[in-house]
Amino acid sequence: MKTKLSFQNILLRKIPEILFQDLSPQSIDLALNKNENIWLVAVGKGSLKMAASITKRYRHQIVDGMLISSHIDFVEEHIQVFKGSHPIPDPNTVAASYEVMDFVSKIPSGDTLIFCISGGASSMFMIPPFGIEIEEIRQLYSQLLKSGASIDEMNIVRKHVCDLKGGKFAEELNHLKLISVIESDVPGDSLTTIGSGPTIPDPSTFIEAVQILKNLNIWNQVPVTIQEHLICGVEGYIPENPKPGAYSHLDHEIKLLSGLDVLKNKVSGLLKKEGYNVFIKEVAYSGTVQEVAKEICSKAVSTLSSKSELKKPAALIYSGESSVKIKGEGKGGRNQELALMAALSFEGQHAISMLSIDTDGIDGPTEVAGALVNSNTTLMARKNKIEPERFLLSNNSYEFHKQAGTHIKTGATGINLMDLQIVLIN
Repeated sequence: MKTKLSFQNILLRKIPEILFQDLSPQSIDLALNKNENIWLVAVGKGSLKMAASITKRYRHQIVDGMLISSHIDFVEEHIQVFKGSHPIPDPNTVAASYEVMDFVSKIPSGDTLIFCISGGASSMFMIPPFGIEIEEIRQLYSQLLKSGASIDEMNIVRKHVCDLKGGKFAEELNHLKLISVIESDVPGDSLTTIGSGPTIPDPSTFIEAVQILKNLNIWNQVPVTIQEHLICGVEGYIPENPKPGAYSHLDHEIKLLSGLDVLKNKVSGLLKKEGYNVFIKEVAYSGTVQEVAKEICSKAVSTLSSKSELKKPAALIYSGESSVKIKGEGKGGRNQELALMAALSFEGQHAISMLSIDTDGIDGPTEVAGALVNSNTTLMARKNKIEPERFLLSNNSYEFHKQAGTHIKTGATGINLMDLQIVLIN
């Protein structure tokens, strides 16, 4: 078993390097004529690579551009880059967002704006409503992240406490031809959820936002100014976000990029070359990290025990976005917590290994992408007086993986296509 685990670990450690090192920007071809003046704005964790693809394809037509990214290492003539904060916005984020608003207001009527949206834009593109301070927004975002809310729930709330999200940004662009290029990082590719939909009409309401906060049992912890703002919205003193059908941009094209299937198929090809029979979960998962861990581990154990149609050696590939309700004071991310849960489930089994990473290279508020565990991980930890259950109970998966040596570090990848899990079974 030791030899098989060693091989699995070597293979799984190579996969992120192979996937992300050679990942070129997705080709973005748009219905543009050669005489159009193009202006470019990109926000989110994938903004640099999306902007790189646009500038490569339309360099001679781009008049000017502006990016908000978690990294500012982008060198292109006429393109300004501002630093945004993720997963919680900060004053620099607000300042950068105002710069974007000023930028688009000065674009000549009839010109074309390409607006690139990727995961992380919910945090990096933010102007608080009148009367709400950024520190209060930061408190709200922090409470949402700890609450176990789904991405849909979080973004319904976020859309109602921002002057840009939920289609409001598009209302400032009626003088332009607008092309929204949207890179999906959410299960189901919901346009109104990705980046909180700055240019997409919003079907949700203030009532839903309030109800979500109450259902999550955090309404009483929300800053009073935000409570008052939401209640004013419920009572009709603040207009609802633009609604589907009630508002549409005069000239708006939407291009959805969903590269996750491409990524999973690339992983599948690599594993098949190594002799693995591959199962790909086609539908992206959502739900709590406990639910996702149970689904993946059940499939893995049934395959190991030959109760599945999938024959060994086998590989399982899953992707999606889970949620974590944080009860402890530890540090981690959903991939590290999922990996620790899986390690406990696999403990003492025969050769099973799992890689769980965030495709943007940043898992939660940490510098790691995720973790690589196997059926020996928690056994070895116990021998070294490291109790995995204690770390799990305090949501301190980061510290467990640090001590166990199971972290995976890729650095920022420039893409954001949900989380990826790969399980190898021999």
